[in-house]
Amino acid sequence: MNNILQTWSDWVDSRNKIFANPSGFLSITNLVWLTNEPQEITGLSGSWWADGDTVHVKESNTGDHAWAIEPRSEMTFDFDGIKVELASRAGQLVVRPRDPNSPMLKSFESVLTFDYDEKFRIHAQLEKSSVPSEVVVGSVVEGMTHAYVSPGALSFEFEGKKYKLTAFDKAGTEDVTIYFKDATSGAITYGTGRSVTAYAQADGSYILDFNFAGNFPCSYTDFATCPVAPFENKLDFLVTAGEKKPIYRFTVDGIKSQVA
Repeated sequence: MNNILQTWSDWVDSRNKIFANPSGFLSITNLVWLTNEPQEITGLSGSWWADGDTVHVKESNTGDHAWAIEPRSEMTFDFDGIKVELASRAGQLVVRPRDPNSPMLKSFESVLTFDYDEKFRIHAQLEKSSVPSEVVVGSVVEGMTHAYVSPGALSFEFEGKKYKLTAFDKAGTEDVTIYFKDATSGAITYGTGRSVTAYAQADGSYILDFNFAGNFPCSYTDFATCPVAPFENKLDFLVTAGEKKPIYRFTVDGIKSQVA
């Protein structure tokens, strides 16, 4: 048990580093969907627009530029003294300034978690489909979807009841990713769900440890395009393990409390 507690403590430390990253998600100060009409973006110089798969900026502090963005990809670069991310999402191009002086980043102290609880470390089995399938899930952005490859469903038993969760491939491994909601979602934990990795074991089984369930970036900010958990991945019990809902989130109107 001591080893897993140390592993969990290290995971919490790694999560804190992710969210404290000066060019990470909490540094994002805006999310702008580009059209073919030039527009100004707060915090950036010049006029920005999209033409097909190319982002253009004219009359910026560093001159005129154009960047081609592959579908469902992103790139980040230095611009006007900060980082700027260009991304292709749902067939549209977006701009996200990443400022190390973001008020959300400055307000971040640490992720909030439940204490480690061994009962949420569960042995599971992967019920593989005959062929992997593409599963489309919703997004926090209205009208947008995300598509993932699913090898099948992860089945397990908890407190005498059987459950199945749609699993998604984790690139380059036999491990799988689970997006899920539970009876804490929207109250103690964030409403659109959390993500956890189930790790493949030598005997073909899986370890599903909800103590390592983490929040999506959208739990902290409006300026994200995160997926939401599939409808069928709603658990009817309280998963009082993993990360809790953050106290604050960054909105178009500034930092707001989201905890009563």
